[in-house]
Amino acid sequence: MKVTTESVATREVELTIEPEAAFVEKAMREAGRHISRIRPLPGYRPGKAPYALVERTFGRETVLNEALQEHWQGLFSQAVTDAGVDPYEAGMYEVVSTEPVVLKTRIPLMPVTTLGDYQSLHIEPEPEPTLTEERLDEEIEMVRRRHAEYEPVERPVEIGDQIVATIKGTVDDEDLLVDRTSSVLNVNADMTPPGFAESIVGMKAGDSRQFTLSYPADFEDENLAGKTVQFDVAVETVRQVNLPELNDEFAKTAGDYDTLAEMRTTLGERLEYRMKGEAQKREMAVAVEALVSASSVEYPQAALETEINGIIEARRRQLQQLGFEFEKYLEMVGRTFEQVREEARPDAERNLVRQMVIYQFARVEGLSIDPAEVSQRVERIAASYGDRADQVRQQLMEGRYQMSMYMDLLQERAMEHLADLLTGRVQPNAKQPDAQQEAEAQATEQSDQQEPSE
Repeated sequence: MKVTTESVATREVELTIEPEAAFVEKAMREAGRHISRIRPLPGYRPGKAPYALVERTFGRETVLNEALQEHWQGLFSQAVTDAGVDPYEAGMYEVVSTEPVVLKTRIPLMPVTTLGDYQSLHIEPEPEPTLTEERLDEEIEMVRRRHAEYEPVERPVEIGDQIVATIKGTVDDEDLLVDRTSSVLNVNADMTPPGFAESIVGMKAGDSRQFTLSYPADFEDENLAGKTVQFDVAVETVRQVNLPELNDEFAKTAGDYDTLAEMRTTLGERLEYRMKGEAQKREMAVAVEALVSASSVEYPQAALETEINGIIEARRRQLQQLGFEFEKYLEMVGRTFEQVREEARPDAERNLVRQMVIYQFARVEGLSIDPAEVSQRVERIAASYGDRADQVRQQLMEGRYQMSMYMDLLQERAMEHLADLLTGRVQPNAKQPDAQQEAEAQATEQSDQQEPSE
């Protein structure tokens, strides 16, 4: 078999494949028998008609197509081996000649990551979190609010109240960007956009009010960031929030505590643990960004499209959990499916590059996950489902979920190790290979990344 390779795009090649004439002849005769078995010719038992008659009856093109469909996977596998390329996914073939048989296939290749010199990178470690009394008081105040009683009142809205209201927000009297019906809102200074709480203070149940406010330019919702919005607010209910007194009885109600002092101590320990975890995440994010900035990743368009598909599918599942159909959501926000895909492209590209760099770093540093750790995660997830634990455990034992959890754990370990390296807490495990070595040694780990995350 003759195979030639031509680069046609970043990490994408076109293979020209010319199978041996003897192979084609044999494959076509096998295909002829198969065709005559399904569609017997008059006077012959199924599969027994002479090949020349089958070809004359159905046409050489039909027989050839049948043969290629049957043998394409084997031809493709042999071709990529002969060409010395590592495909990201299988390609479809095009017949460019029938005498002799010549095929072309365009295939994306596995991404290649070239790590920067991470041994020379350095980041400042996150300061050790300090739990203050004020921060602990805020935490306890949140617990109080969860155990508060909400009393409907006839008076105007005050800061600290809870309201039920319908809110609509438009831009230029046309685009409806905010549409919330009978929403429950806690009126406090943290409401967005800034000034919203002050704008509704003084309203009573049954009142409506219009006002205009601007969202910050860095607001997390890109549809609202930097926008000046005209709000129409109709208050349906005003509720006074009656917080429980801070005493031992409240502590017993709020959790498994005997005294308020015990509650403060336990909540303080949990809060401190959470603060340390948040600090670690910030540190890891800075470390990963530093390594990504110093590294380079070449990937085919197909890899980016796969990442976009993952983002879209995750959004679809989230909406289903909220009781929305994805198509209805698109109508509501005034977006087409193609627009949503394009909007997801920048995040998908960042995710793809970030994952590629992290997994390559894990490979170079020789990091791995013990199967027992995957089993422990399975048990922890299954246990959270209560009565459905056995059903969830069985589902999570499927190969693709196991691989997904393995890769998640590996990513977490790599990020922790990277942060330790860049802050100077530990030393590297391995000497970094040169770019050529990196390009030749990534196939196994990177092929795992095509498994969807759950």
